[in-house]
Amino acid sequence: MLNLKSTRLKIALRLAIIITAVFLFGNIVIAQGNVDPFGGKKVELENQLGLGNYDPRVTAAKIIRYALGFLGIIAIGLTIYGGFIWMTSGGNEQKIEQAKKILQNGAIGLIIILAAFGITTFILNKLLEISGPGGPGGSNPPSGKGKLTALGNGIVQAHYPGRNATNVPRNTKIVVTFREPMMVGDIVNGANVNAANILIYKSIDEEDGPYVTDTIAVTASSTADNRTFVFRPSEPIGSPSENIWYTVALSKNIRKANGQAAFGNSAGTIGYSWPFEVSTLIDLRPPQIESVLPKPSTTEPRNVVIQINFDEAVDPIAVSGNVASGFDRIVVSNGPAPLDGNFYISNQYRTVEFLTNDECGTNSCGETIYCLPGLANLSVLIKADSLEMTGQPGGIFPYDGALDMANNSFDGNHDGVAQGPETPTSPYFGSGQPPYNENAPDAAIQGDDFIWSFATDNTIDLTAPRIESISPGINQSNVDRNQDVEAGFTKYLMSYSLDSSISIGGTDAFWIAKDNAGTSTIAIIKHDPFEINTAYSPEYTSGIRDLYQNCYVPCSGLGLTGTPSCCNGVPTAGGSCP
Repeated sequence: MLNLKSTRLKIALRLAIIITAVFLFGNIVIAQGNVDPFGGKKVELENQLGLGNYDPRVTAAKIIRYALGFLGIIAIGLTIYGGFIWMTSGGNEQKIEQAKKILQNGAIGLIIILAAFGITTFILNKLLEISGPGGPGGSNPPSGKGKLTALGNGIVQAHYPGRNATNVPRNTKIVVTFREPMMVGDIVNGANVNAANILIYKSIDEEDGPYVTDTIAVTASSTADNRTFVFRPSEPIGSPSENIWYTVALSKNIRKANGQAAFGNSAGTIGYSWPFEVSTLIDLRPPQIESVLPKPSTTEPRNVVIQINFDEAVDPIAVSGNVASGFDRIVVSNGPAPLDGNFYISNQYRTVEFLTNDECGTNSCGETIYCLPGLANLSVLIKADSLEMTGQPGGIFPYDGALDMANNSFDGNHDGVAQGPETPTSPYFGSGQPPYNENAPDAAIQGDDFIWSFATDNTIDLTAPRIESISPGINQSNVDRNQDVEAGFTKYLMSYSLDSSISIGGTDAFWIAKDNAGTSTIAIIKHDPFEINTAYSPEYTSGIRDLYQNCYVPCSGLGLTGTPSCCNGVPTAGGSCP
């Protein structure tokens, strides 16, 4: 009889383990399939139902889990107690039988608790999935779906911090750039953010799902073209002791400058949102120059684009603008007067490029090319921002020079210390030293303003760029889910042209540009983990321009020329894949 009971107990235990595993595995699969938990559903639900910040599902989950945990402790206690009686029975059959009954009852109770835990977790997760999935915990943000060129239904061009970014400093600014001019009043209210349309808040997951808390106050400003908006929290966000996730949510009510809805007819009240994780650190490291083009002391064709690459994201308001409208924080000159033109920012706010207004021809796509003066010696000056306090890297607003997203003034001489510009704005502070000259550097006597010079001849470069390497390979299988997608070009690329010219469907992604051994550009797509057993097709269109404004001809390079499109390496007439 005892053996029969023991056999039944073993069978029941195995069944409980199988059932628990099924439900827990189902929970894991669902968690992996969550799509953008910060899509605004949580905020929308609270607004519609009048709920507080604490999600009732989270409260219910906590109560159930605490109760199951308490029962589990009792079951384990009974098992220990039964074992103690058996060990101290001294061969007494009555005590041994009593111990066996206690152990059996404890095991049955533990089986029931495990099964209940698995079933409860499964059901709660299904409820969270229906009415708003759970948020990220620790450093494992959920993945979303979309297209590289379709952020916010196509209207959002870039934002900082990036989606699911980690190790973001506590003193960060938050930036969003739109593809078209926007209705400024929908985003900025005086010097502050329009809190009715822009929500920046802490998203806490404590393993039970997110709830909204600690909406932060920020000041706001915009670029002159009304496309880029910078939000600066009134004090450092996050915590000095733990990493914290935040979400930026843009309301569906935001409009373009022409009055049209920016996010179209998207469902709900949120047009676009994204999460990022704030670290415990304050960023006091000033930004530096990573590279400049044209290279110092070289001679280039007239249609070359001036490119400045920083080693981190910089504030777009400080480094982009129109010269004719008074922008003077970067100066391109051929003598005493600055050249007229525009400074554009791209590459996740790390690259600044300058184009003049001097039309000098067309490229192979029939588009206008703009030129620098021919047969000229040109210089480019990048100013550091004035310091609010001497010995501290923090810059001032309104800006008179370059600074990063943590408000650290530009470090032109690469000594790791922000000293401010040669001539600071009164009553603020600067170095009083002449600019660091990249053509003849001497950091001991040169300050944080940065200057370099190059020459132009009287030629125009009309050679189109080609792709010479790709990774992963065509039709490659078993690709790592986190592998970057790369395309190496034969020439340097105009970074700003890539914003609308690279795409990859099926995953949230962004591109960055990397110097390829000092001779050309590698365009890299960073992305959320690829889905398993899913085909992806990166696209590089004729909107790509090299540093001389020549358009890339799709399907050129890699031994393929003369046709407008390629499908998995096969030239295809008509510009599309069958």
